[in-house]
Amino acid sequence: MGLDMYLTGEKYLLTDYENPANNLTEDGFPLERKFVRLGYWRKHPNLHGFIVETFALGEDTCQQINLDTDDIERIIEAVARDALPYTDGCFFGRSDGSEKADDLRILSAALEWLRTPETNVWRGVYYQASW
Repeated sequence: MGLDMYLTGEKYLLTDYENPANNLTEDGFPLERKFVRLGYWRKHPNLHGFIVETFALGEDTCQQINLDTDDIERIIEAVARDALPYTDGCFFGRSDGSEKADDLRILSAALEWLRTPETNVWRGVYYQASW
């Protein structure tokens, strides 16, 4: 029980109608998407609070929060400046500042992943918490 936080990458696989052999399948069926775990945090409420307040209008219902490159850059900037707001919640734990290096590593890698071009693929990133 507590605050689990996930940063997920989603690859939307576009159908190649001109060259159907390029389309991926799984168990004989067309594959539409792939998911990759870009990051995970356990009980880092200040990061959670910043993302919810900034990109979900303060609505905290464990919903998916889509993040684009500008959003991730904004989160990186807030982490780098130690500008994450104090946030608390039932069983959320406590951020203590020791997370900064991991935050920057995870978010920078996610930003690089999101910017990586790939033929017939659209990439998206979302944040989702569970508590």
